[in-house]
Amino acid sequence: LSNSPENNFSSVNSISEFRLPTYRANNPRVCFAQNEALFMARGIRSQASKYASVAGALPIEPAAEVGDLIDHVPESEPYDKIKAAVIQRTSVSDEKRLQQLLTSCDLGDKRPSQLLRHMKQLAGPYKLDEALLKQMWFQTLPHSVRQILSVSGKSVALDDLADMADKM
Repeated sequence: LSNSPENNFSSVNSISEFRLPTYRANNPRVCFAQNEALFMARGIRSQASKYASVAGALPIEPAAEVGDLIDHVPESEPYDKIKAAVIQRTSVSDEKRLQQLLTSCDLGDKRPSQLLRHMKQLAGPYKLDEALLKQMWFQTLPHSVRQILSVSGKSVALDDLADMADKM
């Protein structure tokens, strides 16, 4: 592409016609995946355009965490750098996620499959044994649901058990 004024104008119009999804501090990786899907759909490939969209849309708290990159825009790969910094500086540590998994997972208002996905997300890079995760998840279910699922045997995949539990 040439740097003609028409191309620059269409790039600006493409950016100004949409808004990024609301930033969710509990999962910055998913937020950036959504942003990138929107950029792709709009044909926005420029690091500078992506950077400007993200820097302008960040709420105060995460923006403060990457204030150095907002005050002084990186000359090379500004979007990649702000993305990496936001994820690294605002994500819950692996240790904290594992602690949450071990101590504070309960069914509450969630469906069993939602809780299982949440537990898998908290497990993150830790490759928990499927049997251990199954046991931890199973303990969060109401007694009546556990009794019904226990007769399904050990051969049923955990995700399938969660789907079954959703229907009870």
